[in-house]
Amino acid sequence: MYSVITMSPKVEQDLQGVKVFGVHLELTPKKLESLVDYQSEWDEIHATWRGKSKAEVAAEAMMAAYQQFYQHIGINPKKYPPSVQNLIQRFFIKEELPRLPLIHPIVDAVNVAALQHLIPLGIFDAECVTGDIHLTITEGGEAFQGLGEAEPEALPEGLLVLSDEVKTLSRFCYRDSEVQKVTDSTHEVWLLGCQVPGVTEEQVIESLNAALSLLKRGYETHLITVD
Repeated sequence: MYSVITMSPKVEQDLQGVKVFGVHLELTPKKLESLVDYQSEWDEIHATWRGKSKAEVAAEAMMAAYQQFYQHIGINPKKYPPSVQNLIQRFFIKEELPRLPLIHPIVDAVNVAALQHLIPLGIFDAECVTGDIHLTITEGGEAFQGLGEAEPEALPEGLLVLSDEVKTLSRFCYRDSEVQKVTDSTHEVWLLGCQVPGVTEEQVIESLNAALSLLKRGYETHLITVD
């Protein structure tokens, strides 16, 4: 069911042992009397990490694997921790679980699965995509409007990005773009999971399956076949 996202020859050469698995889905909201709630899952995640130090979180084997990946692609993991590590350190090690920055039920479901399995997952609006998606390295000058930014900026050379046939969709594993953010108008999504050295394909697939299961609480999901 999951496809492996294409990499440019340079990315494939530079990122040996890295694979990105994805699935293209159509989501149809179910008619529910109340909004889907993930509070019990947040509480369970909090119970796992409550009272731990940031150093203890960072030292976990899964966290360390993605830290090494960040270093390899030129991101300082101490300044910019991988997404799962960052969420745990910001919210889930505290004695009392603070108010979480809930984004959208689709994104929240994926964040729960990522935190449960310690695998960074991503989800974005697929209707913004022109043609195929792939991982590539910037040549310099590509326009990119980061999430929350008012205007696009020109990216420097040498960054790992997820792109379609005409535009940059994200700085991969680091920052999403305005163009592909999930909104209430989102009907199709790409769900992605990244395997790095030290993490097995089975672990990534298990986390993606968990995200799908959580999405199905609020949405009918239909697989869109990639030609």
